[in-house]
Amino acid sequence: MNTHTTRRPKSRLLGLAVTAVAAISIAGLAPAAEASPAHNNTDPYSTGCNSGASLIHTYYTSGGRFDMFYSGTCQTNWIQWTGPNVCTWKRVQSPYGSWTQWEKDKATWSYSMQIYAPGSSTVDVEWAVGSPAYGNGTCDGGAWDYAHDVGRHGWYSVS
Repeated sequence: MNTHTTRRPKSRLLGLAVTAVAAISIAGLAPAAEASPAHNNTDPYSTGCNSGASLIHTYYTSGGRFDMFYSGTCQTNWIQWTGPNVCTWKRVQSPYGSWTQWEKDKATWSYSMQIYAPGSSTVDVEWAVGSPAYGNGTCDGGAWDYAHDVGRHGWYSVS
């Protein structure tokens, strides 16, 4: 008696398995952050540059502190404010002269955009801390500019 069975070729099943494994691998891998001047004026958290970043400097002022971070992966710097819920302004300048945009926040924790500064480059940081009374406690009470003293402001360099 002749029994006829239908069998799928092994090569077709193997091809489907390889394709499925490849699709799962590609979908599961997020692109790794890489060093690039394209990181100028970008968010260190949304780019993944904050992962594994090093605290390289802390400056205490106005009841809080500014922390400077360096990402070895992205070769970028940014600053973060931790302190009273007041208005802060912050920006970072690269060794090549470009600045990040001003970040103006009213929070107990906030951060600037990052700047590309590879290796042991020196960056400059400009910051200001408003008093709790500024703009009736909001950042919208008026424009902050260099002609007015709004809380404490200053510069420092970190190498």
